[in-house]
Amino acid sequence: MKLIVCENREASADLIAGMLVTAIAKNPRIRLGLSAGRTSLLAYEELACRYHENGGFSFAKVTAFTTDEYVGLTPEDRRSTRSIMNAHLFRQVDIPREQTFTPRGDVPNLEAECKAFDLLIEARGGLDLVVLGLGHNGHVGLNEPGSSPKSRTRLVELTPSTLAAISGGERFRNLDATPASAISMGMTTILEATRVLLVVTGLGKAEALHRMVEGRVGPGVPASLLTGHRDLTVVVDRDAASKLESRHLERAT
Repeated sequence: MKLIVCENREASADLIAGMLVTAIAKNPRIRLGLSAGRTSLLAYEELACRYHENGGFSFAKVTAFTTDEYVGLTPEDRRSTRSIMNAHLFRQVDIPREQTFTPRGDVPNLEAECKAFDLLIEARGGLDLVVLGLGHNGHVGLNEPGSSPKSRTRLVELTPSTLAAISGGERFRNLDATPASAISMGMTTILEATRVLLVVTGLGKAEALHRMVEGRVGPGVPASLLTGHRDLTVVVDRDAASKLESRHLERAT
């Protein structure tokens, strides 16, 4: 595991964007797994800016899979992962719509939708690189505490702590408007990716990051399962890193 500390959230997002630029330029056919967390979205905005301002790379042959979607939301709902990813990245660059995939949370048969999403990833050859955020309770994607390392895409019930964290914000204004369940890419799919980038920012994530890096590895903190990955880079800001021992840290240049 490589852990890099940046000055703040914006610097962390810029570093992730730069890593994605390099990865796409190196492999124009890269298969991405993309989360839609706050700092991840900031990184995608910077990535789109670099695409327009500097060029030198194209999304025309890139394939992108989002890591989760909330149950009950249509793709057109501005709160849905599909809509948010369209606005922040997919419609800002030259990636064809048919090469972007998000599970639908508004279909009658959610189990079939989960299986179909897994088959799509498998048919495309798996994921080359996954971008993830870290939940306050240690979740990644929406793999809540207790998620098996052998899990695939499935329906998950959101924990009270996750519901509290995502309600009352820009996406969901209150608890009543917050979906209680979601479809999440599984831990196995994430762990099978060639490379994983995890971005963590803010004092509110410091305890979760501490438990991930310095605590016991296991399903109780799903993010800790990533620490055994062969190519994991964790990008954090100073606030998120405030509870870590200095031996784990590497400063961004």
